[in-house]
Amino acid sequence: MSDVVIRSELELGMPHLDAHGIGESPTLKHLGHLRWQAFQQLTGVRTRDVMDAEGRRLYATFYHVDIAFPPSSPPHAFGENDPVVWLGTLGAFGRNILDGRFVLHRVVDGAPEPPVSAAEPLERLLDAGVPVIRLSNIFIAQEAGPGTLRIGQPANVDLTRVRALDTAPDGHDLNRLARDRGRFFDAPPSARPRPHARATIEHPIDADRDVNAAGLVYFANFPAFFQVAERRVLAALPHGGLPRPWVDRRGTLRRRIGLFGNARLDDRLRMEVEAALVPEPMLAGTPPRPHGRMWFTLRCTRLSDERLIAITTADRITPLADEQDADGWRTFVEALG
Repeated sequence: MSDVVIRSELELGMPHLDAHGIGESPTLKHLGHLRWQAFQQLTGVRTRDVMDAEGRRLYATFYHVDIAFPPSSPPHAFGENDPVVWLGTLGAFGRNILDGRFVLHRVVDGAPEPPVSAAEPLERLLDAGVPVIRLSNIFIAQEAGPGTLRIGQPANVDLTRVRALDTAPDGHDLNRLARDRGRFFDAPPSARPRPHARATIEHPIDADRDVNAAGLVYFANFPAFFQVAERRVLAALPHGGLPRPWVDRRGTLRRRIGLFGNARLDDRLRMEVEAALVPEPMLAGTPPRPHGRMWFTLRCTRLSDERLIAITTADRITPLADEQDADGWRTFVEALG
């Protein structure tokens, strides 16, 4: 059985892009849709018809997201009208966990499509300039609305055509470790300020914008929430905050997201964000050019009961126009102390 079950050719346009290039929320929406199309094709059951033994609707919620773009091919390297192909895998562990990766292939004359097998090491793909996004799901039912979710097991789905996973995906373990440590990975040792900058913001759920057809706050919208908090903490830095052009152009090299629950439509989210910047610019893109580097970690709780519903850590970069701009970055970050 081939690992590749998803192949989606497209020309990038406004639905796929943010101001800097490929956007996190638009991309996750697109890949989430591709996954459910593949699930339906392999199982013969429409997503809206998935039920447990008691006849309750089950929804395969996303619980772990890992976004990785190589420095040689960051989100900024993809723009309007670029032809690309998303290649994806899908596996099942037991009857209620799904897991798989997507790789992004830039269509260039004569360039072969990259290997997509789950056995292909992530670092090898990144070294070859291939972006990789991993998504993990678990089936849930709403017991008393989106604030109370229960893990379920589909009773009417035939998973024999979905590749069986020998071991459980490590997303749950990574989420638990991040919850205990407050982050998925540490900031670079040279990052400033010390201690890191912090901010707390509240975000009301917008039922007309944030919610999907299952009545849940859509997983793909969480990066947009996180980016609001990132802007807030960057604006609160000393010396008038990080200059706006650098803030506006930031894109993600790595982001991990652990999702632990959801929220009612009348609830509010509290986001506690921590940020640090690296003084020395890094080279990214092809051909390489200087980029400023930022690190963020964030805990998201719902105000109704103070329950943690998400945690994320991100390594992000912003292009610097020239050497003078790079010197300006060094000066600003070193002054943070």
